[in-house]
Amino acid sequence: MARYIPFPARMMLTPVSPDKIDDFVGVELSPLGFKRTRPRRWVQTATPYIRNMFEFQAIKGGQYSARWGFSLDFVPCLSGGRLRWKRTVTTARFDLCIDPIDESGRVPEWCSFSRFLEACEGRMAPAAKMATRAAKLDYSRVKSIADVVGIFQQRAAMRFRRFSLKNYVQTDLAWGLALIAVGQAAEGERHLRLFCDQFSIDRQDKMIRHAISAAKEATVPQAV
Repeated sequence: MARYIPFPARMMLTPVSPDKIDDFVGVELSPLGFKRTRPRRWVQTATPYIRNMFEFQAIKGGQYSARWGFSLDFVPCLSGGRLRWKRTVTTARFDLCIDPIDESGRVPEWCSFSRFLEACEGRMAPAAKMATRAAKLDYSRVKSIADVVGIFQQRAAMRFRRFSLKNYVQTDLAWGLALIAVGQAAEGERHLRLFCDQFSIDRQDKMIRHAISAAKEATVPQAV
């Protein structure tokens, strides 16, 4: 259980250095080819179209908590009301996010720690090890775009205590384009229209059309 710190003492707390966090994460992920792209975020190019992502996100309550998932190069990112490409390691963004808080409804102790040194002694290294271990299990399940579709389908059937797939901006856009990439055009189109309707995006937007073409080009044989 997190240590309670009286209010006056909080004024004296020392923030955890992002470099310290990344030292622990790097021990687990650097050998796999992950690159640190910003403080507390790591990305690996898994296949020509899929990038694995891991991050310790800052959350309310003065904590860091792990999340991980996948970025698809042929899926643009909605940012500031505009669609933008994210086709590099440094620009990768979550298209499919796996956050343990969504399933538990609270911040799990095994993958989180305080943002302050005085309250997280001995917690960073174990949290980094356990969170990356859980992430690696999900990464091992994804060798192709079809596998990403499978995880979307699996998580759509799950019951969550916090956010479900529908709460993530990228879900229908990424799911729809991934379906198109694996030849399920009709179902993919349904998800694309849901995304466009929800965020007032023109279905004939140039970026949407280019993304569909890119998704179709991604149907080349995937790594096994």
